[in-house]
Amino acid sequence: MTSKVIVIGAGATGSFITHDLASRGFDVTVVEKGNIIGGTSGRFHGMLHSGARYAMNDVKAAQESIADNKVISDIAPFCIENTGGLFVALNEEDLSFQSKFENGCKQSNIPIEPLSIESVLKEEPFLNSSVKAAYRVPDKVINSFRFITSLLLTAKRESAKVLLNTEVSEFIKEGNDVKGVKIKNNTTGQSSELKADLVVNASGAWASKLIDEKLGIKSIEMILSAGTMAVINRRFTKHIMNRLREPSDGDIVVPFFNDSIIGTTAFIVDDPEKFDVDKEDISFLQKAGSEMLPILANYPVYRYYAGVRPLIAAGENDDSRKASRDFKIFDHSATDNVNGIISIVGGKLSTSRIMAKEIGDFIGNKMGNKTESKTDKIKLYWPQINSENIDDMAKSLSLSKGFLSEIISESAGKTYSDMYSNAMDLLYSRGLFS
Repeated sequence: MTSKVIVIGAGATGSFITHDLASRGFDVTVVEKGNIIGGTSGRFHGMLHSGARYAMNDVKAAQESIADNKVISDIAPFCIENTGGLFVALNEEDLSFQSKFENGCKQSNIPIEPLSIESVLKEEPFLNSSVKAAYRVPDKVINSFRFITSLLLTAKRESAKVLLNTEVSEFIKEGNDVKGVKIKNNTTGQSSELKADLVVNASGAWASKLIDEKLGIKSIEMILSAGTMAVINRRFTKHIMNRLREPSDGDIVVPFFNDSIIGTTAFIVDDPEKFDVDKEDISFLQKAGSEMLPILANYPVYRYYAGVRPLIAAGENDDSRKASRDFKIFDHSATDNVNGIISIVGGKLSTSRIMAKEIGDFIGNKMGNKTESKTDKIKLYWPQINSENIDDMAKSLSLSKGFLSEIISESAGKTYSDMYSNAMDLLYSRGLFS
């Protein structure tokens, strides 16, 4: 008999888990309370990490990032702009990290290419002319809306069921065993039940809150680290620009379509849906970004937005910059004496394929399915929308035709702050445009 699995959350992690399990022959249903990428996967800077950012302090996350960077680029090229990335040193303090950066990248199997000052300024004329060192790395830009839509469409072709705008209202429980979930369609208000052999909690920043409130499980300790990004309505670089130093605030500028996204800050929040952005962060980001690209100071920030990183808490250290970007699987039968539910916490969109493989292996061993993961070889499905298939496809994903068309065709002027998440439009709010 085919094992039934419910996945809660259709961000990058949940969608890849759905695809991985469906490709192994599981009967999978993914439940997402919002629309496509309404959470962290739709509120980031659009970077597919090479891992170089983490190479100095978080080698495992760096190794996972470069591995998935290669795989995702191969299976979903329609999501990727292969910009490359630059790590640049602007002063003597930055230069002091050269050896640590080089050694970390070597240990993590991340290819780096030292560039001459003359050549880097020729490639990137808006870069600060006082640059003292530069390295090229295989960072890329990823369109996560396309990426996750393609994961869900691929999973559906593998017979998975996708329920968007559908919220888990409670868990179905018999004694210490979780047997499924009760769900509510947030569009129609209709309620129903889904039975399953196993429930996977892949709800990202909501993972701890979900099972604490609905099951009383308190074993997951997380750091919810919010990050603000500022958007300038012009693109100035070919590469993603990174400051050569340990990860810190305001040290990335991502060329996304025709815009420049400056990221990011890091501040701890209690609730992923209830927090305020400090307006001073916007000025800080522009100033910090301008240290790498002085021209950024001459253009207004026209939008800003924020997402929440779901990080694994380690001991008493609540410094989110020092928290690992690695991930962890929680088997609640072992940690909380609650059977039939597991959680996955941490990680990044850039490591979502590895996360899905590992939890798929874990579930396979637990449920007697020995099928190996093959998601590193399955090309993700990306359709050609036409008048004949758009109705069926929109219906299958519970999306409007217009919204699905926008996802597929994607105008070059859209950024995450425009289309994918709640954003503050500074120009309109200041009355600069009518």
